[in-house]
Amino acid sequence: MSKQHAAPAPSKPSNPLDSVLSDCGSMPPARFVIRALAFCLDLALILGVSALILKVTLFESFPEAASIWADYNVAMQNLDYAKSMIFDMNGTNPELFEIITYALSTTITVAWFYFSAGEAFFSGSSLGKRCCRLRSISTITLGEPTIFSGIVRGGLKTIMLFSFGIIGWAAILIPLLFNKRRQMGHDLLSRTAVIDETQLKRAESLATSSTNSN
Repeated sequence: MSKQHAAPAPSKPSNPLDSVLSDCGSMPPARFVIRALAFCLDLALILGVSALILKVTLFESFPEAASIWADYNVAMQNLDYAKSMIFDMNGTNPELFEIITYALSTTITVAWFYFSAGEAFFSGSSLGKRCCRLRSISTITLGEPTIFSGIVRGGLKTIMLFSFGIIGWAAILIPLLFNKRRQMGHDLLSRTAVIDETQLKRAESLATSSTNSN
């Protein structure tokens, strides 16, 4: 009497999201290049809006800003002064330090509001993402991010980009090397992912064609 060997059970992915958020899955994640393009579009808009705001508010808060900047350009021709500015801008030129801090704070505020509003109130899409046909989704519901999740994601992204220098950029980019869903640091922390709607429609059409052929 021959023994029948049971067929091995099909292997399952360690994380079910890996099968959904994959190039062959139902919700293909956006590739880094297209996300970088969307970010560049967003950054250009953020810097433009920030410049307009600063044009109105900077000289009200710092009436001598133009002369301080002119004096700084002259002083930077002195090598010793330039070195001291690199190591201690606040101690070397406190007025210029205040101006730069104000400009940076304004830019960070605009970026946080912009990213958070797009994620929370516009279906996970900033203007840059809409141009590139991308949007964020929740990895918990696979639907639109909640308002809270959108605000958290926008805040994390802004802080990492503008507040921690190269460390913040590394925290954003390094996770791409260790997950199959192409999630960046702020994606993982806010439990979101970015999908490519162009690839999503292509996957849906392929699935429909396969169903019809069967």
